[in-house]
Amino acid sequence: MLPLIKLHQAVSQAEENGLFDQLDKVYEQLPETECDRCATCCTVPQPAYIIEYLNMFRHVNKNMPEKWPDILAGAVRYYFLELVDINQRCPFLDEKNECGVYEVRPFTCRIFGLMGKPKTNDQALRNMRKLAENYRTEHGIELPPEIVEYQMPVCDRVKVKSGQNKKPAELIHLLSADIGQLETLFVPMDVVESQFTFVPYVNHLVLSVVSEGARIRRPKVMKEFLENGKSDLLQGYIEKYARTSF
Repeated sequence: MLPLIKLHQAVSQAEENGLFDQLDKVYEQLPETECDRCATCCTVPQPAYIIEYLNMFRHVNKNMPEKWPDILAGAVRYYFLELVDINQRCPFLDEKNECGVYEVRPFTCRIFGLMGKPKTNDQALRNMRKLAENYRTEHGIELPPEIVEYQMPVCDRVKVKSGQNKKPAELIHLLSADIGQLETLFVPMDVVESQFTFVPYVNHLVLSVVSEGARIRRPKVMKEFLENGKSDLLQGYIEKYARTSF
């Protein structure tokens, strides 16, 4: 993950090496789609590569820096409450329920709905149940069952525009690997292949901005929220990190 002090340097390195242009070329190979923009795919933020995170960071800095306080506040809130509040959604959704960074949304957002009806992810469910057990035994926190058992809703509103012959299933694996190759400027290939850095924009952003000392208090914030429906500690973090200057 990239600390705050290295973000601008990383963006400059990516620009100098033409990585953003290469990323755009990967995106251009995906079939052009149309949908109702219902935000079904925004219920849970999708994972992104480091180069995609830098692309988003650069886009916001250049085109809408005034949005950073709202984005940061939403990111901090989501990070601390995603496991205890079913109403949390991707912090890049704006007040109109539209993606505020749609032009630079990550690969996983772009392919959502293109692969047909998703199968039940048994491994993800087992991982969530194990996580819930860890919170129960280590922190005395009972994660809400609707979160532990959650499955991403199916969306059948994404359509490939007529006249296009590209078959998504044949492309997606190869294109994902192409983006992974762009990561090697920042992390070793074995880290890329482990998908350790393949996390949602919100996680990238929080890990860049929020101190480790604040992050380790996540269980305390979660417990306060479950007991009181709010957390004064979280509110302090939101106010502090929303003022982050880039």
